[in-house]
Amino acid sequence: MKPDKIYLSLTLLILLTAFSWFTSCTHVANIANIPEVCFTGDVLPIFVNNCAMAGCHDGYGETRLTLNNYADISNIVTPGNPDASRGYQTIIAKTGQNMMPPNQPLSLTNRTIIRVWIEQGAAETTCPGSAGNGGGTGGGGSNYVARACFARDILPVLVSRCATANCHDGISNNEGYIYTSYTTTFLSVSAGNPGNSKLFQVINLTSGESMMPPAGSPQLSTAEIDSIGKWISYGARNENCGEVCDTINPVTFSGTIWPIMQTSCTGCHAGASPGGGIVLANYANVQVAAANGSLMNSLRGNGVSKMPKGGSFSSCRIRQFDLWVKNGSVNN
Repeated sequence: MKPDKIYLSLTLLILLTAFSWFTSCTHVANIANIPEVCFTGDVLPIFVNNCAMAGCHDGYGETRLTLNNYADISNIVTPGNPDASRGYQTIIAKTGQNMMPPNQPLSLTNRTIIRVWIEQGAAETTCPGSAGNGGGTGGGGSNYVARACFARDILPVLVSRCATANCHDGISNNEGYIYTSYTTTFLSVSAGNPGNSKLFQVINLTSGESMMPPAGSPQLSTAEIDSIGKWISYGARNENCGEVCDTINPVTFSGTIWPIMQTSCTGCHAGASPGGGIVLANYANVQVAAANGSLMNSLRGNGVSKMPKGGSFSSCRIRQFDLWVKNGSVNN
């Protein structure tokens, strides 16, 4: 954890005590010296992981209230005034229908983060290196979720292996299935029931026309199939999970680069019809792309379409690739 994040955590703990002291008094806790709480790194993951799950506040639930983006979240808060903010009042409610999340209250730390963010003006701030947007040195941050999560673990695999040309991309739309977003993917899963989910059924087939990916195409690994099954069993949530991204220890091809490539790149850039005619099926292919600059240009979107197609890497992840290339792109 970075020093500024450690300071923020310690300060918030002190603030927790301050709030408990002053809730029954007319004093107001002084937050002038509290480090800025960042929306994208500190606040948004709390709402996404606890409120914007499938069937709740993802925009498709009964309330139609969406809590997975700044525009909608800002509608339920009053900048500078948590006590006048409907969104804050629901997360501190102890009883009644307005208590959110129902039967699973937020931790005191998370409630305090939201309160401080509102006190500071509820701005749409983005802080480089904060937890949730790929920064940091490897711990994943306070918002890191270890279980299989859609954005980090599932979508890259589906885009790489399934949403390829003439299959399940937005253009081909084979058999009505598209695997380029959470919304379209969720149509082929039964939350909590992998065995009854079309997606999980076809990726477990080893032969036949329904086998996915089809024979001759790069197949999902046992670990990837297991992750998809666990994601569905957890409720098939659209979570912002954070990532473990270490740029302090040595970045190796076998331990860092290749696992990422296998998840996010080789599905499109391998086999008989690699995307764009670019093959990234092994170290030799990746080394050539690193040497001629096309690897980093594609990750950064320099003069070419930004890759991967399913969602660009975080700045920390791109930094890992950059370090590996600058250190000679060796097969270590």
